[in-house]
Amino acid sequence: MPVIGGILIIVGAFMGIAIGAMFMVGTAWLMPVDITGLSAMFFVCGIVYLLISILALFGGVMAVQRKAFGFAIIGGILSMLFGGFIFGLIGLILVAISRKEFA
Repeated sequence: MPVIGGILIIVGAFMGIAIGAMFMVGTAWLMPVDITGLSAMFFVCGIVYLLISILALFGGVMAVQRKAFGFAIIGGILSMLFGGFIFGLIGLILVAISRKEFA
């Protein structure tokens, strides 16, 4: 069960990575306008989104490997908040239910 939950967390994390990349790449059309640094703000938000989604990805990997339960839970929460909500939520529930299977 933690393997399935970890895979769902990883899917949600990849969705978050895609959203962060869209924030970063989407600033290209704002460059000519640049209303008081709006494009820079979107770029920084994209970087923050990417970093948080990478943490969620590592949490999903830890869930698949059944190693660090706390990090897997944190990865599930971050995946739920910053990636795919449904994937992260179901993955978080599956990981939380299978607490006994972690080393």
